[in-house]
Amino acid sequence: MENTLVCANGSVPSSVQLSATPTGGTWSALVSNPTGATVSSSGLVSINNATAQGKSFDFVYLVNGCLDTIRVIVPVCSAPCVESSVTLTDSPVCSQDVQTYSFTFSVTNKLGIVKVDKGTLTGNNPYTVSGIPSGQSVKITDSLSAICKSDTTIVGPNCNCNPPVPVLLASSMTACIGDTFPTLKATVVGLATVEWFSQSTGGAVLFTGLNYKPSGTVAANTIYYAQARSTDPTCLTAVSTSRVPVTINAQNCLVEVDLALKKLISKKIAQVGEELTYTIKVYNQSANGATNVAVTDTLPTAVQYVANSFAPNRGTATLTGNVINWSIGNIAANGDTVTLTYRVKVLQPGLYFNKAEITSAGEKDVDSTPGNNQDAEDDLDRQCFTVPIPLCSGSKVEVSIGTNYTGVKWFKDGQELTALAGQHVVLLDAVGNYTYTATNGGCPTGGCCPITIQAGTNCCSDQLCVPFTTRKIKK
Repeated sequence: MENTLVCANGSVPSSVQLSATPTGGTWSALVSNPTGATVSSSGLVSINNATAQGKSFDFVYLVNGCLDTIRVIVPVCSAPCVESSVTLTDSPVCSQDVQTYSFTFSVTNKLGIVKVDKGTLTGNNPYTVSGIPSGQSVKITDSLSAICKSDTTIVGPNCNCNPPVPVLLASSMTACIGDTFPTLKATVVGLATVEWFSQSTGGAVLFTGLNYKPSGTVAANTIYYAQARSTDPTCLTAVSTSRVPVTINAQNCLVEVDLALKKLISKKIAQVGEELTYTIKVYNQSANGATNVAVTDTLPTAVQYVANSFAPNRGTATLTGNVINWSIGNIAANGDTVTLTYRVKVLQPGLYFNKAEITSAGEKDVDSTPGNNQDAEDDLDRQCFTVPIPLCSGSKVEVSIGTNYTGVKWFKDGQELTALAGQHVVLLDAVGNYTYTATNGGCPTGGCCPITIQAGTNCCSDQLCVPFTTRKIKK
């Protein structure tokens, strides 16, 4: 008769009680048994796991002059399953649209295959899990076998807590003094709404909702502030980390002025590393003086402002991020003109535009509205410059224009490319000067700049460009 013991956590039991019928007999071990297990006369087998595993032991039962033998088999037990440990390298990070989150983790005492039940797992200790739905927890499983595995649950953050700041449909608006306030509008991402305030921090909520029309009438320039508040039931107290301002520019609409803006650039074709000079001119074409005049100019990302190069002949200019704010003040009647010049350094190839616009005036303009971003008005002007794009043989340059344009036609060196008609994204594979036209939009004021593609230098195929080193050897 045989009895095989069962392993548990790398060991067999340290003792086993033998039994037999009829009772009243005695137990003993065969002299030939290996070391590792003994038996008492009552049948209690004592087992030393360190020496008994992988061996068999025979024990004899004697009762009423009769003998019987039982064999106890002690198997070799696998090493115990030591639970692994999961450690996050940092707090989970919410995606920009607050719909998903990601995190990175490492595993100590890793058992075998690591899997997750949500998201996408990449890397190899440390691992990264991305694309996990907001608010949902993730189970990390480290498994060596069906019985040797370790599960760790990571509680997911609710990314709608601390929602992103609202996006204003217009950050600057104009209204006549004495008129009612215009409606302020904003959008938010995720489970959130908008709260409106009269100050940048603190204060009482004036209104809650995406659209807010302040009460009363416009008396002077006024700034309101919008913040997002979560509407998720699990985090109703969470708000955006900052507030965004919207400015109401008050105008004396009983007095009319006619302001115009012109923007100039020192050259339209430049090279990386060159400096360009921009000039902005604002002039008053009316018989009435203008007050509280201000201009906003947005720099393209491909340039760097040259420090201390602002040179206004009136007012002050400041740079915040890539936005220039030029506070002019008063412009007299009958052709009074103010000028701002500054320099930028070109950083990369491509075609770039930037826009300057009058964003504030104390009086009503007869043919334009400050800050409304309308190209057809004379208080806004754009300029462009081209930095030739190098093109290597076999390569292509992707060029895109706004999808709002209709009837698009593309030209290369003045010749229409009929195959590209109507396309908003094109791939160009030949050197030349490229331009486009559209039925609902032409060149910006100040002229068009072509997309210039020129033959690249230092171009060669992977098969021809082989890195090597040289070493001098003494002979």
